[in-house]
Amino acid sequence: MLELFPQQAISAVDRDEFNDLIGVEYDRVRDFLILHYHATERRDTPFWNYVGNMPIPDSLAEKIALFEARGRVEPYARGLFLEPSWLAVYLGQNLVPRDYDRRADGMPAAGLVAALARMRDEISVAVERMPHHADSLQ
Repeated sequence: MLELFPQQAISAVDRDEFNDLIGVEYDRVRDFLILHYHATERRDTPFWNYVGNMPIPDSLAEKIALFEARGRVEPYARGLFLEPSWLAVYLGQNLVPRDYDRRADGMPAAGLVAALARMRDEISVAVERMPHHADSLQ
């Protein structure tokens, strides 16, 4: 908001841009929330049956299709739910891509293995530094 309204007076152009941007973000949040319900495999009550089969926004259907095709998440730099959040829900709901993103072929295998090893090591270090769940609850 501060980026678009840096002055006391608000111009119509700034107002319209803000409304457009916030509308896009509302749609992304809506899609992210619906994804949790729609993609679940749970079908043990009328509610879960409904949300698993309900019509979904075209924007979400496109996101799901893109991910299922080759594991791609719609890229954007700002928002409440970025790529890691979308990946967590897709994979957590057992949506698995049928293929992979061919851009991965551009990285030499040794470089990819090294990058993944560094990532694994960084995650391990971060986990070791975290308090245990029981300690956090106390």
